[in-house]
Amino acid sequence: MPDTRGAAPKKPGFSEETRFLSAVAPGDGWWALALGVAVLILYAVTLAPTVATVFDDSLEFQIVLPALGIAHPTGYPLYTLLGWLFSLLPVGDDAFRVNLLSTVAGAAALSVMFLAARQLGSSRLAAAAMSVTFAVSSIWWSQATIAEVYTLHGLFVALILLLTLLGNGTRSPWLALVFGLSLAHHRMTLLLAPGVLVYLLWNDPGVLRRPRDLGMLAGAFLLPLLLYAWLPLRGLTTSSLDGTYINTVQGFLRHVLASDYGSFLSSNPLAVERPAGYPLNLLTSQVGLLGLLLGLAGWLRFPQQPRRLTLLALVFAVNMIFAAAYKTADVDVFYIPAIMVWLLVASVGLTILLDSLGAMLASTGRQMRFPGPYKAWLAGLSLIVLAVVLARPAQEALATMQTSTRLQACNEVLAVGETPALTPNRRGDWNVFNCGQAILDQPLPENAVIIGLLGETSLVRFMQQAHDLRPDITTVTADDQTARLQAVAEALAGGKATYVTREMPGLAETYSLTAQGPLIRVWPAGEAMPDPLAHAVDVPFGDQVRLVGYDYGPLAAHDAALLRLQLAWQVDAPVGEELKVSARLLDASGEIVASQDAVPVHWAYPTTAWRPGETVIDAYDFVLPADIDPSTLTPLVILYRSANGEEVGRFSLQ
Repeated sequence: MPDTRGAAPKKPGFSEETRFLSAVAPGDGWWALALGVAVLILYAVTLAPTVATVFDDSLEFQIVLPALGIAHPTGYPLYTLLGWLFSLLPVGDDAFRVNLLSTVAGAAALSVMFLAARQLGSSRLAAAAMSVTFAVSSIWWSQATIAEVYTLHGLFVALILLLTLLGNGTRSPWLALVFGLSLAHHRMTLLLAPGVLVYLLWNDPGVLRRPRDLGMLAGAFLLPLLLYAWLPLRGLTTSSLDGTYINTVQGFLRHVLASDYGSFLSSNPLAVERPAGYPLNLLTSQVGLLGLLLGLAGWLRFPQQPRRLTLLALVFAVNMIFAAAYKTADVDVFYIPAIMVWLLVASVGLTILLDSLGAMLASTGRQMRFPGPYKAWLAGLSLIVLAVVLARPAQEALATMQTSTRLQACNEVLAVGETPALTPNRRGDWNVFNCGQAILDQPLPENAVIIGLLGETSLVRFMQQAHDLRPDITTVTADDQTARLQAVAEALAGGKATYVTREMPGLAETYSLTAQGPLIRVWPAGEAMPDPLAHAVDVPFGDQVRLVGYDYGPLAAHDAALLRLQLAWQVDAPVGEELKVSARLLDASGEIVASQDAVPVHWAYPTTAWRPGETVIDAYDFVLPADIDPSTLTPLVILYRSANGEEVGRFSLQ
């Protein structure tokens, strides 16, 4: 076959003999730009305004990237440098700026995906339709509105596929350079290697006999990997957020190679169980049934495009196999490259459908002598087909745009697993920020210590770093429960005001506890000396407990009304049964507007552990819509037996 690289296309079609789109066709750039801008606007409208998660990587990146720190394995040096540049933008806080990187990368990926679809012979309408389908798929969209690595990886996947399909990857350094840059970002890039190598060698087997070209390609590929040198350089002054990065040769290699993550392939440390049909069900949920069928139709073009479709088939298969075998909780994001590839092939299938309908229309029109120009009829039919194909994505996108973030108090925000990670629409999601502010924007003693899980202490560090809230506070991260108890003992021994973020077995039996906002203050047993609350009362609740004080009022919060109710319980005698508190807010008609039922002190200090003579401060935060007037609400406190719900007493704070 003659070498047609650089030759102009002879005519539209799917045959690889003509290589009809050996470069970006005139006009395609404008289509790609228009798609990218439209998607950029969509993602920007639904972008998280600040921190949006606690127990995943997003919060870590929002701390590490603005500080040019070291992220978790594999270190993500390219993403870190880009995130640092975005953090310099004069808009929003650090978290918003890093979120914006995901939005820009996500929109750019859609533009490149459109161009890659055109290289497969897809019509502009078909390429645009499948790109839009990918743009509004829930998994991809969810990664474009928070700080995460997957939209940048998706951009590199699309770029690598585009540059490979352009057909001169062995004679130009660009493909090798982009592949190296991608690997400096995410190691899943290696999953593209089998398909890319097969395509390049099939297209140009003679490259193996050209040492000069091989040297050029190797140099272009290896050059971006020098970005990993950032880790040992930065490691001279800091470690990773969780402190696991060790700045030695062995520690560097372990971090870059993500050696500890191999257990998710070799074993099942999180006991994740998924049905055999999970990958297919997930693919269908993202591309829709029509997208699935159009993809199958596109694969039927293999005889006309064996090299191109072999490339895509290998990329699809390797990524699907990896994701299916990777036993981690957030596995859905690892299917993103496979979803993208399927929709690229679906654009071929849609083009086949449109061409076939056009041919049928032309034949029928000649026989029946349709009035008017043929192109008008064809355009109308094409629009009808596209409307059917895009109906489901449009409906789901509209539903996503109409969703709103449910307001959450800090106790919900800090509950592991309560906040869904794959949430496309993050517009107005201030829950995590408000929680961080509620933790620190209160009268904590100077140089206090807060001990908690990595996500919880990371939230505190973000508020300190990005908003200069209480930089004197020390955080201690201890995911292991035994380590947290040890940290509590050490902080108290050092004379520090000591706080924990959640209940722990053994804590109530060893120490006295009081609530301070969302935090739990730990005191030596029987030595709790909390400050008195604003309003003094003396209301008996049975023979053992009296309510001796309360405080109630609004706190600072974004796009919400945050109300805090604090209660002071005086313990007169041992409480021999477990009692629970029902804290309620009532409107003028007596209807319940909000309520919380809990074991006192954030589930940490059951009444059976209360010590006679001590005062136990309890606290409840309510988050309500911003337009609610707190002065119209009346707090009601009920103490009841947890065993049978029998009421011990109640008090209305009128």
